[in-house]
Amino acid sequence: MYIQMNEWFYSGVGTMFDNGRKNVCVILCEVAAHYQEQVCRTLTSYAREKGYNLAYFTFFVCYGVYTKNGAGEANIINLVPYENFDGFIICHDTFQNEQAVKQIFAYLKERTKKPVVTLRRAWEEYPCILAENKGAIKEIVQHFVDVHHFHRIAFFSGPKDHPDALVRLADYKEGLASRGIAFDEDYVFYGDFWRKYSREAAQYFITNLPEMPQAVVCANDYMALSLCNELVNFGKLVPRDIAVSGFDDIWEATINMPPITTVTMPVEKMSELAFATLERMMNGEDVPRVQTLRTEPVIRDSCGCEGTDMDTAIKKRVRQSQEYEKILDLIRYNTYTFVEMSDVQRAQEIVNHTRLLDVEDNFIKNFFICLGEGEGSQYPKYFSDKNEYPKQSQAVGAAMEGKILQTETAVFDTSDLLPKEAVEQDPMIYYFFPLHNLNVTFGYFAISYEGTHSCGKSFHSWLAILGNVLESMRLRHKTNALLEELNNMYVHDALTGLLNRRGFENNSRDFYDKSQSEKRTMAIFSIDMDNLKIVNDKFGHKQGDIALQTIGKAILNAAEPGDICARIGGDEFSVAGMDYDKQKIQGFMKKFNEYLEDFNRDSGRPYLVGASCGWYLITTSHKSTLEAAIVKSDEHLYETKRDKKKNHRDCVLREGET
Repeated sequence: MYIQMNEWFYSGVGTMFDNGRKNVCVILCEVAAHYQEQVCRTLTSYAREKGYNLAYFTFFVCYGVYTKNGAGEANIINLVPYENFDGFIICHDTFQNEQAVKQIFAYLKERTKKPVVTLRRAWEEYPCILAENKGAIKEIVQHFVDVHHFHRIAFFSGPKDHPDALVRLADYKEGLASRGIAFDEDYVFYGDFWRKYSREAAQYFITNLPEMPQAVVCANDYMALSLCNELVNFGKLVPRDIAVSGFDDIWEATINMPPITTVTMPVEKMSELAFATLERMMNGEDVPRVQTLRTEPVIRDSCGCEGTDMDTAIKKRVRQSQEYEKILDLIRYNTYTFVEMSDVQRAQEIVNHTRLLDVEDNFIKNFFICLGEGEGSQYPKYFSDKNEYPKQSQAVGAAMEGKILQTETAVFDTSDLLPKEAVEQDPMIYYFFPLHNLNVTFGYFAISYEGTHSCGKSFHSWLAILGNVLESMRLRHKTNALLEELNNMYVHDALTGLLNRRGFENNSRDFYDKSQSEKRTMAIFSIDMDNLKIVNDKFGHKQGDIALQTIGKAILNAAEPGDICARIGGDEFSVAGMDYDKQKIQGFMKKFNEYLEDFNRDSGRPYLVGASCGWYLITTSHKSTLEAAIVKSDEHLYETKRDKKKNHRDCVLREGET
């Protein structure tokens, strides 16, 4: 099947990098991983040879996928100016965040008609370049049976619903069937294509089965490598006690002791074919819907064969040692960077302490620290926990041709990605990373390298340091402003650290006025601690204070950044927040109650800390005065308290206490 090019609209040359060349976008995750490094090196080489600008949008998931940090990382897909590119190569198989994958393809459908090629994993109607998953694992199973005479062969699979995992599991089953071995579901353990479940897998294969497998076929090399290590921890050596194989033939598989029997993927050929296919599409040619390159087994020592050339192994181990030394150097530089940046007062000073150029063989050509434009006089002016980037940015620091520059660049449209100073006539190859702290985004970091080089394996930690510095700077600016105001108004509650009644009244009024002028929703929460008098009378006022502080912490845990949280007197608390809806209110209540439940479970105190809550939502269509909203919130609170008393759900003493 061929893709007809009249299915896409294509015209002209992109102007984003303003050098008259076509602009190609590549989206992938974990750019420093071995496979992604090979992809980038090949695509970069092709782009330089053919004269294309190339923009990589990439991020890391080493600190979690579906976490606040994961959200901040994946937000990079919202930086892409999809309308401005002439073609796209999408490596969505490198993503663990399926929500981000779906959003990328939604943007491609909604915002551009330019050609798209997917690499190593198909997506709907787009042309794709695939590696043949099927057949190679079957051959490895047959190798285990025919050469090593194994009949107890287990499978360490990827996630149950992952398409690659399903194909490889089916291939494993076919390998067994081809040699007359019955498939046994008990001999399959499901992992995650990463190292997370390897210890559980090793324990399962050794202790949970009637007989330990003679071999374990792993769905990829990362699981195979980590399984080998965990087997050693359980006193089992590979391949003496149990044989192991992998899939992908990553660099680490070749230098493992023993080297891993695996399946090699033609990464460079696939990557070059992907770019060539995209180029044909941009030239108006029809292309095949699917192009597949063959994978082949590579027999090494981990299956019990002696296939490793020692001279080659020694050279690779030396290279590995050198890489580790470089990583240690980078960690040291990152530590120095963190220490030096702790005292930075202005974002423009950050560039003087980056230390990126101090690393030997860094191959960095240019970089730009691009922060969003917003209100205020000091950067970071922009910060957002939403899935978006600012409309305008400024490069507050830069390096060009390997030299640090103090930039005073004009504000530029974020969709241009780089300031005018970055434009050069040669093909421009840049990597774009998010600058954020957890899920709060400040801007992005753009970097280009000499030749086909890219970032190192510790680069994610450097970016995390930069994000933490920006967050500290933001908080410092915010704190200084708040302290000046609070010192004049005396609006803190000394016990809980929350605002007091005066602070709540002043700030909630400002919130309300802003919500009305900007037509935004606003929520009011009324919270009363349950049975404070009983805690005070039975256990003393010190324990009552601890209980009140716990309520305050629960409120802070549940509240969004910028919410107004106050203890307005005695056991009464109030919260005001902007941009709430019923779902977000339920989220607040859930987090608030979960905090109290965790405290009650772990505190070991003879009493339970509880609270009754009420709320009222001021919508843009049904406006209410602030005073009326507070009354409504209080009424809801009293209804909750009456219901709890009626149903005896306001107990304060633990079981056994009297």
